[in-house]
Amino acid sequence: MNSTMPKVVVWALTLLLACACASQSPPETTLEEKLAKLGYIKGPQVRRVNNFQINAWTPVDRRNVIIFPGASRYFLLTTKNFCDGLQETRELAFSTTIGVLTDKDQLLTHRYSGHLDTCSIDTIHELEKVQGG
Repeated sequence: MNSTMPKVVVWALTLLLACACASQSPPETTLEEKLAKLGYIKGPQVRRVNNFQINAWTPVDRRNVIIFPGASRYFLLTTKNFCDGLQETRELAFSTTIGVLTDKDQLLTHRYSGHLDTCSIDTIHELEKVQGG
């Protein structure tokens, strides 16, 4: 038997193991961790946001966006599916039929490319701003 054969096998197994370790993706960051980095804690779920006027928004990820309707109020909107427009929008709007923002309404994003996305809202949560955040 050739003595180089075991060395080749050991080398090949070492290479496969190194590739397998390198291809593992890091653990995914939870929504709570993402919110904490932005300085928020997720509060109770609400069904509607009355008297809303969107002064600003911050995308969190492909399904979540923080809206600032004014008066130190912050809400997290989560969409039913991925809404890629949240990450690359220049305009954020809502389609609502009753004049208040509800968990039955839709987000409308107008991407820089000109594409318009419509994303159904799944849940709305109040957010608490963390001191110093």
